[in-house]
Amino acid sequence: MTANLPEGTSRRTLLKVVAAIPLAFTFGLVASPLLRYLRPTIGPLDLTQPSDQPQALKDVIFTDSDFPEPWTCIPFTFSQTYKEYNPEGQEVRNIPGFIVNLPTGEKVAYSRICPHLGCIFNFVKDPQECLKGYNFLPQGPVFACPCHFSVYDIAQGGKVVSGPAPRPPRSFSLVTQGDKIIVKSLEAGGIA
Repeated sequence: MTANLPEGTSRRTLLKVVAAIPLAFTFGLVASPLLRYLRPTIGPLDLTQPSDQPQALKDVIFTDSDFPEPWTCIPFTFSQTYKEYNPEGQEVRNIPGFIVNLPTGEKVAYSRICPHLGCIFNFVKDPQECLKGYNFLPQGPVFACPCHFSVYDIAQGGKVVSGPAPRPPRSFSLVTQGDKIIVKSLEAGGIA
């Protein structure tokens, strides 16, 4: 007994379609985990959702008058929210930072968390103090970690000049609006 097929459809074509249905279903089941792997910060099958990268809880704002001279260094705390699957739906992390006025007038900001093992480092303005406390004589003011004596040259973009740290500390992005300097976001990454 043969089934009546629509005109122009062969039995082979019909069998191919019937065999493809389970394959299409299987690929559909694999699509959601694959998309989560490719874009881990979105919900399942929600490709239009914005990514849930860390966001600033509030801006940290300074003015030009906060920096009366070169090498003025001001500590601050930057609050950042992270999407979490907990009752609050987020976690707030407070990241200590330094903003420094370079001799060129440029302002730079760095996280105070040492990329070696996560200690909080200090601003050392006097090179002789750095030599006494950290066993390294820099050319100018530096950041220096008291845990394992890593020293970062601020004038060279936070370059590691002494110690075991694998890289410079994470930097903050700054936006200037008139006489205001706004700390907007933190460079992605973590310890080591």
